Amino acid sequence: MANRQHSSHSESERTEYLAAHEDWAFSGRLAFAHAGKGGSARIRWQQTGGTSDVRISGPLAMGSAHLRFDAIQAQILDAAGQPVKTGTPEALLAELLQVPAPLPSLPQGLRAFWPGMPERDAAASAGALRIAQWSWRYADWRYEPVRLPGQIEIERGETRLRLVIDQWQELPRD
Repeated sequence: MANRQHSSHSESERTEYLAAHEDWAFSGRLAFAHAGKGGSARIRWQQTGGTSDVRISGPLAMGSAHLRFDAIQAQILDAAGQPVKTGTPEALLAELLQVPAPLPSLPQGLRAFWPGMPERDAAASAGALRIAQWSWRYADWRYEPVRLPGQIEIERGETRLRLVIDQWQELPRD
C-alpha cells in the first residue's frame, strides 16, 4: 500500500472498510526487547476472522517459528503445519520471542481498529493510546486502501515491541 501525505477517505469510510474486511495480512519487520535481551526478525501476519497465523523468521532460538492462535488457544506448528506445542496465546508468543505481548488486543491494535470502540480508534488515529498497561504509538500511516499504520511501537515497563510494516494486504474471502 502506497504512502501518501493525506487521504480522501473519511474515518467513517475507514471504519466501514475495515469492518467489512476481517481477513487481512501484513509483512514487515519486528524488533523486541525485554529485561536487557532482545532481537529482531521478519514477520508475516495473516488474520482470518478471529484466527491469527503468524510466521516469524530471523535470529530466534529456533531460527523461524509458525504460530496459530485465536482468543483462547495457540499452537506452534512445524514446517509441515502440524502442531508441536499447544498453550495459551500469551504463553506461546512469550516463549517464542522471550518477551510478553499485548494480547488479546494485538490483532485489533495492529490495524488500529477496534470494532465497536470508536474511542480507541480515535486515540490510535491521533497517534497513541493505552490498553491494559500497554502503551501503543502509531506512525508512518499508509493510505491504500484506507489509513493503516506503517510503524507501531508497543511498550509496558521494560518490554518493547516495534513493528515496521512493509506491506498490508487484503485477503479474499473463500
